[in-house]
Amino acid sequence: MDDNASNGEDDHNEENSSDGGGDDDGGGDGDGGNGDETSAAESDGEQQQFDKSLAASHSYMGAGLVTVSGRSVLEAGWRGRVPVAAHTGAVFPGETVPMLLPNPHDAVMLNRAIQKDKLFGLLCPDETGSMVSGYGVLCEVFEAGVIAAAPGVGPQTLSLKARANHRFRLVDMPKHALPMHVYARMRFAEVRVLPEVQPGEPLRRARLAGLDSLRRARTPLDRRLRSMDAALTPWPLFVYDIFDYHRMRDLITNYFKSFMFERLPEEPVSLSFWVASNLALSARDRLALFMVDDALLRLHMELRFIERKSVLCCSSCVAEIARREHILAMSSEGVHSNYTNPGGYMHDIVTVSRVSNTELSGRPSAEYSWFPGYAWTIAVCAACMAHVGWRFDAVKRNLVPQRFYGLCRNYVQPRADDEPDRL
Repeated sequence: MDDNASNGEDDHNEENSSDGGGDDDGGGDGDGGNGDETSAAESDGEQQQFDKSLAASHSYMGAGLVTVSGRSVLEAGWRGRVPVAAHTGAVFPGETVPMLLPNPHDAVMLNRAIQKDKLFGLLCPDETGSMVSGYGVLCEVFEAGVIAAAPGVGPQTLSLKARANHRFRLVDMPKHALPMHVYARMRFAEVRVLPEVQPGEPLRRARLAGLDSLRRARTPLDRRLRSMDAALTPWPLFVYDIFDYHRMRDLITNYFKSFMFERLPEEPVSLSFWVASNLALSARDRLALFMVDDALLRLHMELRFIERKSVLCCSSCVAEIARREHILAMSSEGVHSNYTNPGGYMHDIVTVSRVSNTELSGRPSAEYSWFPGYAWTIAVCAACMAHVGWRFDAVKRNLVPQRFYGLCRNYVQPRADDEPDRL
């Protein structure tokens, strides 16, 4: 949460040296290696696929976290006063939020919330990234660990894992937009949980119930019956097909097959949030999805985003950094995950197999690695030297993949493939 932690080399580990590092021209295709840095003993044996559940478990935070018992069940319209803080991007329900709070004020406030109802909020920025949008997500702590400063003083440092559960909006929005730094530290705010609309089958009321025994989803006969149902309404069938959940889910499943995801959430609301988390989108598009209350409309918007052919570019100079077809999943939660560094700064990471127009800064380090078994090196844009992410290299030769990249979604932005490069 520390704004000072967003300046490149301090982001992951302050002990990095900045003596140049390697040069990366896009050759990180996933099958490279660190042969000179790996012993012959480590290279023996069969190939070992990286266990993606390790990244999803955030094991780098250590074994000192304990399970927090009890759960809070909230419904749409719920209002309450909870501690909130600004986040660098939109966090969607269903995402895991790891946090390390070195600030005593934040640690004490959130520790009290854990003792009460385990709830806190993360505020989304507006499309510029500099102002508070007024929207946010309620998170519920499920694991936590504290380091006490002294008996009776309270926690000095608090580490936790939380699950984002509900979208909310601030009840008392100021007349003028507030800058994000106003919520750099935890502070109390009254919030209202937003509804999640999940419409039923639009033709259900018009269809002939006597033919229900013949209906089988996604069959020619079912489509003929749907055409008969639509004939009883003012709209043709294609209008209803636009928001047909089964059609949209099939298209989304086919798209994510290339990322090796076979099982996606079944329920429309959960699926819409999962897709929003795992698409490479601009801050404006992510906020637009976050503000939508209707799950089917959110899925429809996401399909429009999927149709775009885009590349990921440096946010500072718009130099191309990665292409969408090189995105890969290194976590069981998806191609995107939130991670925290030792300074408490939370990063929104998308993993890719290769990049272009980047250089390395500093030496490789396996300390506090988000992906156990990999050493990380800071990656910067070769054109403007802005921090864009990290390269991860396998410590052992038999670990697959041998190399990949983690890009900060705040430091890279999508650009349509047919848009001209402003460089």
